Amino acid sequence: MTLDELIIELILQDLKHNQLILGLDRLNLDAGYSHYLGILDLTQKLMGIPEEFIDDFSTTYMRYMQRCLEFPITRSGEELRELAVECYENLSAMMVR
Repeated sequence: MTLDELIIELILQDLKHNQLILGLDRLNLDAGYSHYLGILDLTQKLMGIPEEFIDDFSTTYMRYMQRCLEFPITRSGEELRELAVECYENLSAMMVR
């Protein structure tokens, strides 16, 4: 597995986690936002994001996390893979600027 594939997989898992947390919240069930996985921070470190890009990086990342509810909730979460790849590509593009 390459570093890029690992980061995409981490983003995918965070999307799946957020999909479940936000889905429970929409049902007025307390999902408890204390279940922070720290994948955003890990992704920033793995991608080597400089300090001056962290705010934009976090904003972009969280925008994708909100989009997870546009997809059906399934056991595997594979339908979120395309969104994870898109997220990664947009985050990577920030480094090119």
